[in-house]
Amino acid sequence: MFRLKRPKEFKLTWRQCVYLILYALALVVALIIIHEAAHILTAMAFGARFGELKLGFMGINPSVTLPEWFTGTRQTVVHYVGGLAVGTIFLIFYLGYWMRKYRRNPSFFTWSLGAVTLMLSAMQFATGYLEGRYHVAYIIGAMVFLSPTDILTYGWAVAAVFFHSSLCSWRRMRTANG
Repeated sequence: MFRLKRPKEFKLTWRQCVYLILYALALVVALIIIHEAAHILTAMAFGARFGELKLGFMGINPSVTLPEWFTGTRQTVVHYVGGLAVGTIFLIFYLGYWMRKYRRNPSFFTWSLGAVTLMLSAMQFATGYLEGRYHVAYIIGAMVFLSPTDILTYGWAVAAVFFHSSLCSWRRMRTANG
């Protein structure tokens, strides 16, 4: 039987797997808080009072409902800002921390942590774009598993892994461990 053998530098210990999962969960929690806070702060900057905003869930997704008088360009900006703010923050964190850390000490663990950060950043950029440009389709997609908006968002995540692989190459890891 044909068996693909993985080089030892591409393995994670159990402890590293736990750290990777905890890191991803912490990023997701931070992502949700920052995303919704960006919507709220932007709405308040455009004149909405905090009491007029409704915090809740749209399907399983956290959401902020804007007051009825809040329409037009202000509403569109508030829809865009959540994902774009988080995507930008995570991208800056990725470029400023994980990419530099990988270049100094290339390992599969640091590569994986950077990949998770960049994937979530890309997914938030996609979410911000979809939420702003195609808001009704985004809301409908939030209620359905594997909607077209989900597929586009996951596509951005996969593209982010390829982009991350080009910035933090496997070859560098092999030569450092080799």
